[in-house]
Amino acid sequence: MDNKEIILSKIAEIISRQGFILKNNSAFISRLKCVGLGEYFEKYSNYLTPYYYNTGYSYKFENDNEEYDVFLGLDSIFTDLYHENKNGEIIALLKELTKSFNIMYILESRNADFEELANLYELLGLSISINIDRVVVTTCMASDAQRVVDLFSVEDWLLQNHREVYDSYESAVDAYTQGHAGACIESCRTCLVSIFSKYKGTEGFAKWLRGIYNTSGDDTTSTMHDLSIALSKEIRKDDLADFFYENRAGKLTKTKTIYMIYSMMSDYGTHRNEATQEHPTLEDALFSLRLMDSILLWVYSKKR
Repeated sequence: MDNKEIILSKIAEIISRQGFILKNNSAFISRLKCVGLGEYFEKYSNYLTPYYYNTGYSYKFENDNEEYDVFLGLDSIFTDLYHENKNGEIIALLKELTKSFNIMYILESRNADFEELANLYELLGLSISINIDRVVVTTCMASDAQRVVDLFSVEDWLLQNHREVYDSYESAVDAYTQGHAGACIESCRTCLVSIFSKYKGTEGFAKWLRGIYNTSGDDTTSTMHDLSIALSKEIRKDDLADFFYENRAGKLTKTKTIYMIYSMMSDYGTHRNEATQEHPTLEDALFSLRLMDSILLWVYSKKR
């Protein structure tokens, strides 16, 4: 089971918790049919239908369905869709399911279930919040849904070809879902170094930074001497502060950009408790994860 499957299973587990979702016979059939997945309800209806009815002499008797198990039903559907590469349908279903959330229960209980679920949705490019009596689902960017679909392919590629890189990425995601911002960023840094170490070349002196240089295409227009100068003399502290507000002209721009991301992850992750302490937030962790997602997508597009 890879990381995205684990996230989907965690989502199914939270939704299946007592009181979290409206309990009636139409809750799941309506949600699945509204996104064109009615056949999956038919396949797993025993798990997703809470009641069955017997007709007596004067009225209908409602009986509890002993097979009703929201986790088994949803997890089975997510697993089927994932292995059938229907990643767009997964995103559509995640959005549609929020319409059956028990808003009154979530607001009255003030439990952490919804916050935990919101963190998991964030990892799949969806933001959920409660507005009065309904759940609002948004994406940070119109391309987020497609980005998540692409990441399913990237994770499979990492799992098959670079298991240690995948393990670092999985650790970052797991730390984020548990609310450990610094540990998440630290694992992102490890993932960054690990992926580029794969492409550093065979020379004994080659380091992971050489992997960025080779992957970016900077090696076609610049020399190793240029790389040394760019990293030892051209990158200054103020570059990190200015990085997200303006572009810098000059050679090896992509290599230097990724090195600056590495520096940020070092400060807020690996070295956060040293002399100058940093206090990363979950927003910082999600930012680092999305940067890592983008870098992995970029490497995947070049090296698959």
